[in-house]
Amino acid sequence: MQLSSDSFYRAVQYLEHHPESIRIKKLIFCICQKSWENDLNILNELSMESLVKELIAQQETLEQLTFSLYRLVKTLNRPKVYAGVAKAIVEQVGPIYREINQATEVVEVPTNPQETHVSDSTVLLEQAVRNLSNHPETARIHKLIYAITKNSWENDLNRIQHYGLKNLITEILEIYPDYNTLKQAFIQLVNNINKKNLYIAISKVILHQIGGLYDNLQQEEMLPQGSSNNHSTQIISISNSKNYQSMERSSESDFETSVIDITSEQMVTELKQVQPTPVPSPPKPTYDIFEIRLEIMQYTNPLRAKILLFSLLFHPWDRSGQDWSTLRSYTLDDLLEQILQSGRSITEIEGKLYKMAKSLNDSDSHLQTASTVVEAVKPFL
Repeated sequence: MQLSSDSFYRAVQYLEHHPESIRIKKLIFCICQKSWENDLNILNELSMESLVKELIAQQETLEQLTFSLYRLVKTLNRPKVYAGVAKAIVEQVGPIYREINQATEVVEVPTNPQETHVSDSTVLLEQAVRNLSNHPETARIHKLIYAITKNSWENDLNRIQHYGLKNLITEILEIYPDYNTLKQAFIQLVNNINKKNLYIAISKVILHQIGGLYDNLQQEEMLPQGSSNNHSTQIISISNSKNYQSMERSSESDFETSVIDITSEQMVTELKQVQPTPVPSPPKPTYDIFEIRLEIMQYTNPLRAKILLFSLLFHPWDRSGQDWSTLRSYTLDDLLEQILQSGRSITEIEGKLYKMAKSLNDSDSHLQTASTVVEAVKPFL
């Protein structure tokens, strides 16, 4: 494993000069060596670089590392102090894991042996297109990407696919010049779709796949020649667009034309009613998704938490192969974020989680997990 990237050395430097660098070394040493070390002479002889390298070599994923750290932290005499230390470690090495995963994905992309100058932009774009095309929800992914670029909802997949997913993603990069602008546009768009919770998850999948393009690509390298005359670079204000008030029908096959007519009487009953002058709601407390995940992982099995959250967001868990495949595509952070942004009340979340927990095998364990999740998210709803 080659760990020579800038992010690796930035992480090492940060941890080396951190005020709690000794405690950082203690945690990493214990994770790697399975023993606790208090001798400062020994700890000072250990380089932070070698410790971080060994840590990443042993902990294959960031989620595995997080779980290992906090399982250790809750056994220590000063768990609150070491929880902050663990957080610093995870935050700093997170980019390293993302680079490793990205490098693995790049290797899998088929390329033409005759192309000796394939840019990172091209590789990342092809990878995003392939992953989104192979996703179980690829049809809805296509529809959401089309809507965010064309400012209208389209149900005819043949029409959407005529544009090509690669071209639509390229167009996204033109219209939305930075990642945060695109993220906000998706939030506004999804708020006007009937199946809001489902499309929140789908928008997260899209953002995850194309986020690397914003991090690593020069936008002009992604655009086809001559495209600058065909597309406006002005950011679309979705909240002012009437087209975004007409979204997916409850039955996707029941439509007269390929584009939904928002003036039809049938659609009036299916559209989300949005107040023309909404009264601003009081700001919700800010939250740290890392801290919420930490609390859950300290007191319950994170996989059970993911299953319950999945059941709440999508459909009751039935242990099918498709459910497991879909669940693996989301992290616990993803699912928690979706719940916190869903607009549901804590009463609704609590009631449904307990109902689902009772329907699963080993209901007692799942009820305990449901209780843990509720207590973790309650302050922020």
